[in-house]
Amino acid sequence: MIGIHSALEALKVRPHAVKEVWLKKGSERDSTMQPFIEFAEQSRRPLRFQQEGALNQIAPSHQGVCLWLTETPELDLADLPGVESTEPTTLLVLDELSDPHNVGALLRSAWLFGCAGLIVPERRAAHLTPSVIKVASGAAEHVPVIVSARLNDDLSILKEKGFWIYGLAGEGRQTLPQTRFHEKVILLIGAEDKGLRTSVRKACDELIRIPQLDAEASFNASVAGAIALYEVQRQRQNP
Repeated sequence: MIGIHSALEALKVRPHAVKEVWLKKGSERDSTMQPFIEFAEQSRRPLRFQQEGALNQIAPSHQGVCLWLTETPELDLADLPGVESTEPTTLLVLDELSDPHNVGALLRSAWLFGCAGLIVPERRAAHLTPSVIKVASGAAEHVPVIVSARLNDDLSILKEKGFWIYGLAGEGRQTLPQTRFHEKVILLIGAEDKGLRTSVRKACDELIRIPQLDAEASFNASVAGAIALYEVQRQRQNP
């Protein structure tokens, strides 16, 4: 776990899982590092001041802090809140997004817009790496992330559970504002360069597009996802 915001959220949500604290050498008097120093002292966890090179080996965007955690939970679909209920639920599915910054930004949007979980395929996709967690700025502590070995099969299972799958695509027949979302929503976002794969596209109940002024351009994947998540939440709050 790297990054100041992500690490602070981990201390807040699951302090029991922290087994060791690493801080950049020379940051002993840095006020931003005091919460980590105080936590280590009060909980009697090992506190080590490391050379920056040691932290860089974990991830270059560490911001001077790294927490070592004991938990690496393995989740499946049944673990996600709302899957087995009839309550309004939103899941975000990323089809082969490989940019950690996009995945981290979408994970943060998923948290702030109340998603019950995020699903990524096992292959050709960015997973919950230190870089993704750092960009997510604490969201990894709140939104379960599932790595799916068989994405199409999992989408079929979720459809049987009552979910309606909406794929974001430039050729969608209706726009985002025209769409009236189902109570149980899956938002499906394709890869940065090629969009949704054909097999995944076929699983969609509806393809929707975001209105834009220039038909030749496109939104960044994380921006498009955030816009769509906002619209789903807006409709829930203002039916």
